[in-house]
Amino acid sequence: MKKISVIVPCYNVAVYLDRCMEHLLGQTIGTGEMEIILVDDASTDNGATRQKISGYEQKFPDTVTAIFLEQNLRQGGARNVGMSYAGGEYLMFCDADDWLAYRAMEILYGTAKEYDADVVEYRYKTVTDTGESGKTIEQGSGSYYRELDREDMKRKLLMGSTDDFSLGCMRKLYRTALIREHSIRFAQNLICEEPSFTLPVRLYEKKHVFVDAALYYYLLRPDSTMHSNWDLRKWDNIKVWMLLMEDLDRRGFLTVYPEELACMMYDWGFSLSVRMMLQKGYVLTLEELQMLKKVLFGCFPQILENPYVAARAGNWDSAIQYVLRTELTEGIVEQANAELAEALQAGSAK
Repeated sequence: MKKISVIVPCYNVAVYLDRCMEHLLGQTIGTGEMEIILVDDASTDNGATRQKISGYEQKFPDTVTAIFLEQNLRQGGARNVGMSYAGGEYLMFCDADDWLAYRAMEILYGTAKEYDADVVEYRYKTVTDTGESGKTIEQGSGSYYRELDREDMKRKLLMGSTDDFSLGCMRKLYRTALIREHSIRFAQNLICEEPSFTLPVRLYEKKHVFVDAALYYYLLRPDSTMHSNWDLRKWDNIKVWMLLMEDLDRRGFLTVYPEELACMMYDWGFSLSVRMMLQKGYVLTLEELQMLKKVLFGCFPQILENPYVAARAGNWDSAIQYVLRTELTEGIVEQANAELAEALQAGSAK
């Protein structure tokens, strides 16, 4: 068994893939200890991405597995397919336009084995160019190990800072057996899909390690998923959280952590959807706000009585809760848009 499987969704990334692969194939853990699963998500660049992927599989047949999808499933779906091929003891994800520090896998696997961890989390560094070599690692002094085998610990974790336990999937190493045992998958055909995977993982994991080191380089580029085709994807976030709440209900977690998960739906489903719209320059309509309210109250009818939500302070949450308490009209929606935009600009939004 290989030590680590790394899954790389690929969509029209021919110009970026070489750098990503250079850093994966150059991992100090050694190519014999890892497998790289490249998933071409039905790229439309006249075969350029497919040709790159095929070339790597031909050159490194014992390390690289190439998968070619006939239909675009977006990153969540591509990761799901990649996970079905993963044979490593642990698995991780890397976007094709990003890259890892050369010692990342060695550090992460060593840490996982030392603590018998289900998840090893680490930091990332946002970059706007390709000048970061990955040879020098920025390290801090905030590393820690936590056992998460009690419900009170899980509650604190759910309501704690995302600086330590993020909802993103990229900067984590996962025990493959945990994912398989609980059939954890991403929402498909949607952006903002990562919490659909990471939140169930968070609720199942028992041993979590945070490594205070920047081992992942995230390339910020204007044509990435979160910066393009927003008109077609503006409601994906709320859809992801609807599907996630349905999944957590089936798994029995809504019974165990009802108030915490309701608050997360308020924060990350409803509130974040509104915030992203305003950040993109949209003015929400009466119909759109009514739809968002219907989704939230449909999942959690008593959300305004939730103690975590009631404790929220600041201009942003005041405006959000006014929207939730009030029977909306065109005039009220106009006022709400103005107050929310003002709160967002002032930095009051979470």
